[in-house]
Amino acid sequence: MSGLVQIVGQTGGASYLQAVDSAGRSGVRDADSIAQTTAVNTNLVGIDAVLDNSLIQQTSVNTNLVGIDAVLDNSLIQQTSVNTNLVTLEASNQAIKTAVEGTLSVSSPTLTTTNTLLVDNISVAAASTETTSSVDMDGVRRISVFGDAEDTSANIITQVSSDDTTWYDNSEETIYLTSDGFMKTINNDVRYIRWKYVNGEATAKTLTLNASYKK
Repeated sequence: MSGLVQIVGQTGGASYLQAVDSAGRSGVRDADSIAQTTAVNTNLVGIDAVLDNSLIQQTSVNTNLVGIDAVLDNSLIQQTSVNTNLVTLEASNQAIKTAVEGTLSVSSPTLTTTNTLLVDNISVAAASTETTSSVDMDGVRRISVFGDAEDTSANIITQVSSDDTTWYDNSEETIYLTSDGFMKTINNDVRYIRWKYVNGEATAKTLTLNASYKK
């Protein structure tokens, strides 16, 4: 009887030991599994942190790209404004050019030459004076006087006036007489002009005097 108990006891003990061993092995496996899971979770957390950081960086990049795009858009707007201003400036310059060309396109005035025979081969008595009629020099800058005089020892005096009443001798424009005739061009700065001849000879002398100018 005691032998049977012992056998049974041995058999039960073996089963118990197997159960304990299986439980132990299962515990070990569970511990390894937990450790592995923890490691995986740790790695996943690291990966997630990297991904989050990557998303943050991508967001920053996107923000910068938006800023660059805004700058480019503003640059395009400014360029369009510059182009518009250049077109307007070109139109203004063309208008000014047209206006100036129109102003400068003027015709030259036509000058008319006037010839006046002031003294026509008259005889000037001895010891007498012959004075020509006056010439209105308004708008005239230069006048030429020419003719013939029988008396070559005398001179013809140029006289000037501002009112055609009071006359003054202009010694700088004295005309010297010669046997070949005379001619003198006078630059004019006065309103009226005339000429005076004094015959200092004992006999009469002839005189012809012309005036010519452009106006």
